[in-house]
Amino acid sequence: MRNITLLSLLFLMSLQVQAGSGDSTQAYFPGVDSLCQDSLLHQWAERYQLHPGMIENPRVIHLFEDWKGTPYRYGGSSRKGIDCSGFVSMLYDSVYQVMLSGGSADIFRKVVPVEKTALKEGDLIFFKIRKKRISHVGLYLSNDKFIHATTRGGVMISDLNEPYYRRYYYKSGRWPAEGLAE
Repeated sequence: MRNITLLSLLFLMSLQVQAGSGDSTQAYFPGVDSLCQDSLLHQWAERYQLHPGMIENPRVIHLFEDWKGTPYRYGGSSRKGIDCSGFVSMLYDSVYQVMLSGGSADIFRKVVPVEKTALKEGDLIFFKIRKKRISHVGLYLSNDKFIHATTRGGVMISDLNEPYYRRYYYKSGRWPAEGLAE
């Protein structure tokens, strides 16, 4: 099993995601030994400059890989185009089985505030870009990286330390459900 190809592993993962399996890495990669699972997590961590030990839920990265580059479309919710709150809502539903609704400001009103220094995978990051109101949301990964749908690049991973995001960062929050990103 150690010689399994990345493509085969991604295929197994997509079957498991479609089946709606449990949260553990072992359940997520059925029939794949832990050495292969660790190798894939390390590849993702290296590719996206994340801490390998901090990828709590590989489904987040798998869904990102699946949606990467999807263009931004205000109010969109498909691979033809999706907006930031639609993308975060889809991730939460697919990964955490939590239904979020509304735009970024609506979602912000439903989260528990979290200090930027205490962020964990799955926390939400909010930005005030337009007219000093909350107008953008992303999902935190680790190492100051977050996933979001942008108007210029579509679905992508960005860094909170980039000048643009540092300038417009507002606050972060955690969905109040127990065990979400713990």
